[in-house]
Amino acid sequence: MMPCDFLTLDGGSSVLDLDSVYDIVNGPSGKRAGWSALIIFDPQSDGFIELRSSPPDVRGASADEAEAVTDGYLADQFNLTVDQLIAVRTRPANWIFLDRRALASGN
Repeated sequence: MMPCDFLTLDGGSSVLDLDSVYDIVNGPSGKRAGWSALIIFDPQSDGFIELRSSPPDVRGASADEAEAVTDGYLADQFNLTVDQLIAVRTRPANWIFLDRRALASGN
């Protein structure tokens, strides 16, 4: 088990096992300007969590955060449709990871 603490939607704290999640999409965070984000799906909680990292400082260190996010946030920030979110929830192992970093950088 690889535990990860995250902030829940109601402001509480919870723990998930990073070994049991699915990577969904990455790109810039809509919660923190300039930070990068990886959205994961946790089947245990049936929820989406944003793992985000700050830009590295001069020594290469960066801060990390994890926070549950809503379907609306995923639609607004990562352009995920209702059908895509349903597909993730019903068959997460079949999901094909989306790289939104390339779109954000214009490549």
